[in-house]
Amino acid sequence: MSTNFTKRASKFFKIPQFDLLTLGAQLFGLLISFYSFYYYCITISISNFIEIKKFRTKKLTQLNTQITKIDKDLNYNLWINSYCYVNFIK
Repeated sequence: MSTNFTKRASKFFKIPQFDLLTLGAQLFGLLISFYSFYYYCITISISNFIEIKKFRTKKLTQLNTQITKIDKDLNYNLWINSYCYVNFIK
């Protein structure tokens, strides 16, 4: 006599994912899928990432030099304003 559980379990192990005869085909398809994803990552994704990283680094260095110039200009401007003010008061 089989119980209800064993009937459900036997139906469960008859699906193709758990069949030992299809295991080779499944692994082959999985390896092909992983290889194609790896090739895509190496050729397209990583090269785009490197290009974007270089562009951002270049932009940051340009902005940093520009901010340094502006900061110097503001300091010089403050000094000139205070110097002119002091000379005007005298």
